[in-house]
Amino acid sequence: MNHEDEIKLIAHQIWVEEGYPDGRHLEHWVRAESIFIERQGQVPSSASAKPKARKSSAKKKRSRSQSQRSK
Repeated sequence: MNHEDEIKLIAHQIWVEEGYPDGRHLEHWVRAESIFIERQGQVPSSASAKPKARKSSAKKKRSRSQSQRSK
């Protein structure tokens, strides 16, 4: 399914959920595009694991101790 077909499907779902209103096709299309774009930016749950901790904490500790010495 190409992106336009998917946007059509989403827009249709919005139209149905809102009770088949007349004259709101453009609003539904724009909302559907936003939803489509948002879904494209999502990562699979397996890839959303927490990032590894940075190893720069040692530098911060040194910086703090050095700044205390200079006071």
